[in-house]
Amino acid sequence: MSGTDKAQNGTGQRGSYFFLSYAHSPPLAGTQQADPDQWVRRFFRDLTDSVEHRAAPHSRLAPGFFDQDIAPGADWKAALNRALSTAEVFVPLYSPGYFARSWPGREWACFHQRMSRAGLADPEHRLAPVLWIPLPGEQDRPGLRQAMAFGASEVAYAENGLRALLRLTQYRLSYQLVVDRLAARIVELAETAPVAPSAAPDIDDVQSAFNPEASAAVFAVAVAAPTLLHLPADRDPAGYGERAIDWRAYPDDQELPLAEYAAQVTEQLDFAVVVEGIEKPGSLPDSMPGVILIDPWFIADGRGLDALQSLVTGLPSWILPLLVFESVADARAAELTERVRTMLGTATVGRTETARHAIRGVSSLKEFVLLMPILVAEAERQYLRHGPVLRSIARPGSRRRLAGDGRPASATSPQPSEEKNA
Repeated sequence: MSGTDKAQNGTGQRGSYFFLSYAHSPPLAGTQQADPDQWVRRFFRDLTDSVEHRAAPHSRLAPGFFDQDIAPGADWKAALNRALSTAEVFVPLYSPGYFARSWPGREWACFHQRMSRAGLADPEHRLAPVLWIPLPGEQDRPGLRQAMAFGASEVAYAENGLRALLRLTQYRLSYQLVVDRLAARIVELAETAPVAPSAAPDIDDVQSAFNPEASAAVFAVAVAAPTLLHLPADRDPAGYGERAIDWRAYPDDQELPLAEYAAQVTEQLDFAVVVEGIEKPGSLPDSMPGVILIDPWFIADGRGLDALQSLVTGLPSWILPLLVFESVADARAAELTERVRTMLGTATVGRTETARHAIRGVSSLKEFVLLMPILVAEAERQYLRHGPVLRSIARPGSRRRLAGDGRPASATSPQPSEEKNA
């Protein structure tokens, strides 16, 4: 069982020694399975081992929290909020992307506000920053001097950052020295001056501590699924609701609707998200990158069939249809699945391998969660290359999911780059 699991499973654990915060990396073009944050995972494992080695024998704290260890079917934001509410120390991995993106800055703000509410005169004393990737120029970020202190006498750390030391065998001893110093600091803070668990603000309700005025690019998550009102008589109603966006493709494994998981993955990659149900032809916004989550049962009646055919005809390359089906299906479900594949294949000729993978579909929640960040990155790449050269602006305070209640209010000339810094 991972430290993340132990910190949340209600078995008497108070929380964790540390919360790891980092800028999520979008998958590279052409990759289907590679983990773009594999070095972050490796560092988390090494830091966890070092903390465990130094922790008091009967400590009730889990070593650390890492968001990639949250189970695919869990309420991801609720788990994140619990971890921010119980972690003793906040460990941010400093990189250019960490300060440029909204999500890490919101994690920071949540923890900082919790420490302030707990009465700490200096909330930043509970931070243990790491120089992960060197920062440009002479940026003086909160705790940067402390981050550099972990690498005292290690010139390679100051010049290249800890990720480079981790990746290069000749710097293994220098890397381990920094990790051990960091672990010692975490354990010292957690055990000599513990902070009682207390509610952190909801991450949806805070702005980034670093770029609160930044406008959010907007991503569309559309759902083509029946509602209970239009559900075919031969379809099990489990997993369906009053709205298309209520659809849970794998109800036994999901706490939240499928669109919510898609939105959470997309937000991690620094988008605000518009979630909409496909109710009629022409209802999908095509002025932004997006995905369409398709339930084969949507075409079981003429209404849904017409809507999907209209939707995929002339679909721009920056909107990717994703077929989501059950691994064990009856003959009727299998027939509908093949009909949707045929429809999508005919309407989306010439798409990339990533898009073709989405058309072939996913048959489990785990597959869906693994594929979503790849689709988001591909949709953005296609938008930047072939889109209407617009950068959508989220309304002030709307950095969170926009649950079908509004669209971007305006657009402006873009300042995008094809590659986002990690």
